[in-house]
Amino acid sequence: MKLKRSAPLALLMCLALTACQAQELDRAALGWEENWTAVGDVVAAEPLEGFEPGQNLDVMSAAGLWYATWTAGEMEVRENSEGQRAEIYDAQLYMVIQEFKSESKVAPEMETWKKLERDQYSCGETRTREYGGVSYEIVPLLTAAEDNPYSHGAAAFGTHGKFGVCLELLCREEYQGDAETLLEDFLAGLHYHFDDGEAE
Repeated sequence: MKLKRSAPLALLMCLALTACQAQELDRAALGWEENWTAVGDVVAAEPLEGFEPGQNLDVMSAAGLWYATWTAGEMEVRENSEGQRAEIYDAQLYMVIQEFKSESKVAPEMETWKKLERDQYSCGETRTREYGGVSYEIVPLLTAAEDNPYSHGAAAFGTHGKFGVCLELLCREEYQGDAETLLEDFLAGLHYHFDDGEAE
């Protein structure tokens, strides 16, 4: 069995090898509630019913890269033929935020991320929705490659100035939740604080 990480999240597995403690945030100044999950000082997520915060890594924040996960259901450890182990949940939500050097670099990189997604899943019709001032392309992930432990899900790709945001909600076959609805609920509960000083 060969386990695959969905892209662009595979980039994080190479970069974010260890977690570091996030700096103390002034949540009141940002307008963020205490029960929201902060990903660096860039975004905060309201709780999503049925999901618990998982990894939250900002080891690459100086390079403009943030990563966090939320999980639902039981965890199972799987090992591939090379001895690599991965924790698989009934459903897992991944978030990657990257700050690029200029706005002109955002769109080409986002297209690369979308292509990597299409390489791993057959995708449904893309819809565009705006949440918190960020325009997202929402992509249903219909059928996974045979060796992918997550059979289906939904992804969202958004941009704001020099920032690109990717979210994936990946589900095992037996998971009963509606991936698109859950992902949109999550997007509706995001609050941003980008480097232009704007907060949502």
